[in-house]
Amino acid sequence: MDSANVSGCPQCLMRAAMQPTAQPGGEAHHPAPSIASVVAAFPQLEILELIGQGGMGCVFKARQPKLNRLVALKLLPASLTERDAAFAGRFEREGPLLARLHHPNIVAVHDSGKAGEYFYLIMEYVDGVNLRQAMRARRFTPGQALAIIPHICDALQFAHDEGVLHRDIKPENILLDAKGRVKLADFGIAKLLGSDADTPVRDSIAQAKAPGLTQSGTALGTPSYMSPEQRESPSDVDHRADIYSLGVVFYELLTGELPQGALARPSEKSDADPRVDAIVQQALETERDRRQHSAGEVKTQVETIAGVPPALQGAVSEGIAVPAIFSRAAICGGCWAALLFVAFPVFVLPLRRMPPGEHQGFPWWLKMVIPAVGILGLAAPFGTTILGWIAVSQIRRSAGKIYGLGLAVFDGLLFPLFALTGLIGWFWHWVFVDLIRTPIIIAGRHGLSAFERMLVMNATAFTVLATVLTSLVVGFLIIRRVWRSVSKPSALTRA
Repeated sequence: MDSANVSGCPQCLMRAAMQPTAQPGGEAHHPAPSIASVVAAFPQLEILELIGQGGMGCVFKARQPKLNRLVALKLLPASLTERDAAFAGRFEREGPLLARLHHPNIVAVHDSGKAGEYFYLIMEYVDGVNLRQAMRARRFTPGQALAIIPHICDALQFAHDEGVLHRDIKPENILLDAKGRVKLADFGIAKLLGSDADTPVRDSIAQAKAPGLTQSGTALGTPSYMSPEQRESPSDVDHRADIYSLGVVFYELLTGELPQGALARPSEKSDADPRVDAIVQQALETERDRRQHSAGEVKTQVETIAGVPPALQGAVSEGIAVPAIFSRAAICGGCWAALLFVAFPVFVLPLRRMPPGEHQGFPWWLKMVIPAVGILGLAAPFGTTILGWIAVSQIRRSAGKIYGLGLAVFDGLLFPLFALTGLIGWFWHWVFVDLIRTPIIIAGRHGLSAFERMLVMNATAFTVLATVLTSLVVGFLIIRRVWRSVSKPSALTRA
């Protein structure tokens, strides 16, 4: 969106973004410290002016002389520890978390810590206005809304992939700089879900509930933009709560109103494309399982309607949905596995039965094909497995653009499960043959019981039966566990 379409001053930017985000009728503002006291606490900075004050502290415009860079210095009073003994530990852990969110659409956090009587965040200074100010200046057109939402989705998808929830998506926290670029601000209330991208949501939430990391049961966010589960059970939320809040912002951008009561379709209140209605309504679903699986999926839906997906510029005409493609990596992995099970036995194994010298009469091309097939066949267990997991990663990050997850998981697990079956077979062979049958035979006793004779005569059958049954049970449990993990959106993962 052209920056000329918004109005406002840089001084107003952080002032609006720092409004209280807790429940209505929250606490009064903390008194802003004097510039002199801030200068004393931060001698490395040139403090310029107070640009924002809210329920959680205040923001000063400052300059880093050594870098000649303007920054926003966000101060939180140390007195917060008097009301919340865990605040210091939580801030110490979440500061580095915020600092690692480096993305063009996220307001960067350069540093964090405690100086004197203040907890502080040194952030990127954004010269512009927030979305609320821009909306008050003039009504956004549907085209402008469709241009802004994908940038917010990019920021959210990146944060979700890093294991961070925003929890307070609203126009005040969406900034437009002087060049019209979109930036998502105020990750100060975001909570770390887990450092492992593959950690399940429920397990990650349990980690977030650990002492000193969060206040259990605290509803973080702005009520009008909070998802139902965020209001009712704030400790049990995932990335889909941010998708709901994004849907509220999207609806408000299109209609100028909040989605309350009997929800009217955006196309009924604006000139928006009727296809946008389904995207917004899905994001605003009460049941989170019915919302989009990721912010990336929302972006894909919006760009499809806008007709200009960056990766498919010129390949899609307006009004034509972008077709999903089957994972090439998954197909290649499946073909490689087939090479071992089909081509390898057909081309290579028969050579072992031929009399010496008979293969010398083969055509030259066949003499080249057979070794190549043999080498590729022998490498199939490694190649198929690697390609399978590459395909799984690509599919999970594609936001619906690539499908074939079932084949990808099949490729990734086929040979590892075969190897596991071999180990299980070796174990049961040791049990029935080496541990049971062999000692009975060595003892050479006469008058074996019926049970002992059955074990001696059928040790091999028992080995095969136990191997098959154990492999089926263990394989089922592994496949179910893996499928549940990979079928979750990448937003839980590293989204």
